[in-house]
Amino acid sequence: MRGQVSTEFFLYVTVFMFVVIAAFLLVNYLQSTEIPVQQNRMAKIAGEEFANAVTLAVKGGIGFTYNYSFPRTIMGVPYVINFEPQGANAMIMEWPGPYGNFSYSYTIPAYDYRYDGCVFDRKLVSNECSSVITLSNDGDRLTISQD
Repeated sequence: MRGQVSTEFFLYVTVFMFVVIAAFLLVNYLQSTEIPVQQNRMAKIAGEEFANAVTLAVKGGIGFTYNYSFPRTIMGVPYVINFEPQGANAMIMEWPGPYGNFSYSYTIPAYDYRYDGCVFDRKLVSNECSSVITLSNDGDRLTISQD
């Protein structure tokens, strides 16, 4: 009788351990697949905030000036904002994340843009210069500058 109780006990413990290990592996796998999705979402939001700042400055009209602070990195990785040539009405954010390169396009208003300071050739690199851009609207043109 005692041998049977002991055998059943170890059988139940073994089954329980397999269930716990399987649950742990499943949760671990689900979390690891969720990390790239969350990082992707953070990068998209950062780009949307840039586009929203530009749109706000354009719609603000003559004399509107806005200092926009942006994150220097996303998950420790710098990114690049490319303002497309005049007439394209687009801005592209490129982020070389740890799970691959991401490129997002955002629509910005049709306007005459001028780039100054560290924004060379319509390109802003997030970890170069300061983490603040100044958007100044003189009624005819929006000046985007980074010190």
